[in-house]
Amino acid sequence: MPVFRVYTGSPAPCPYLPGRESINEYWVTRRLTPESYQLLMDQGFRKFAAVSFRPRCVGCTECRSIRYPIEQFRPDRSQRRNWKANQDLRVEFNRPTLDDARMELYDRYHEAQGVLRGWPENDVGPHEYESTFVRNPIPGVEISLWLENRLVGVVLTELTPDVISGIYHYHDPDLRKRGLGTYGMLHTIEHGRLLGKRYAYFGYYVKGCVSVEYKARFQPAEILDDNREWVPFRPDEAPGSA
Repeated sequence: MPVFRVYTGSPAPCPYLPGRESINEYWVTRRLTPESYQLLMDQGFRKFAAVSFRPRCVGCTECRSIRYPIEQFRPDRSQRRNWKANQDLRVEFNRPTLDDARMELYDRYHEAQGVLRGWPENDVGPHEYESTFVRNPIPGVEISLWLENRLVGVVLTELTPDVISGIYHYHDPDLRKRGLGTYGMLHTIEHGRLLGKRYAYFGYYVKGCVSVEYKARFQPAEILDDNREWVPFRPDEAPGSA
């Protein structure tokens, strides 16, 4: 994999744990392929557009890459109820795209998360959305959820030889009780099964971060440990900071 540039970013407020600083290591490659990106994900990297990154924080290793063996995954009782409760929604699978309905829903979701979770003000506009999710060097599938003719949820994924990777999701904050995040994640795993993928990747699990705690409810799961090895994971076994 030809690496064009490797650099470490400046310290910034941690997006997951209040009162901490985060530092990322960035890899810029001349040509990022599905095969090379899968190798990077296996070493704890994620990406935005063509730039891959992984945490390199001082004194903290709480960001753990998490993945799910698709053939072993079985939804629990709550997830089965969620699936049944949302059967009135239409689900579409297409190439990622951008229009006014998606941008409006994206903005509303972030505004609501800012109030509920204290997220920073959204600085992603149409240009950034398109460059990150639509003009993506890795092929992907957009899973969209529709209540009659109204767009109510979007899950953006990427595909590599063995993996379906959920890279972002957003949904209608007025329908919070439906659990659309869970519903979209279940569809992501099921779509990976239909495509013959071995794993579903969903970024990082961070112990103590409310906004990503849902990831631990999907089992069985594996996380990347300090030795860069994938090990079985349950939420009560999450490692603490180094």
